[in-house]
Amino acid sequence: MRIYSILGLCLGLAACQEVPVEERPAESCGAEEMSHLMGLQRAQLENIAFSQPHRILGPDDAATMDFRGERVNFLLDDSGTVVRIYCG
Repeated sequence: MRIYSILGLCLGLAACQEVPVEERPAESCGAEEMSHLMGLQRAQLENIAFSQPHRILGPDDAATMDFRGERVNFLLDDSGTVVRIYCG
């Protein structure tokens, strides 16, 4: 019986330990430096040869929820104009 009390105490103490939460890395894709591309149309954006991974997302486009800090995302509005540029 004593062993179960000690085991319960150990498990209880282990449950109280803090677990570090993985934070997203700082933006490393260079989205800030691409702010001059705001307002471009999809066709104009597709003609640019980017050196890093990127994706162009329209308002109804499906997108994965994986975070890739080196990828640039271009968010378009209903008219196909770039309204947001961010990493992820």
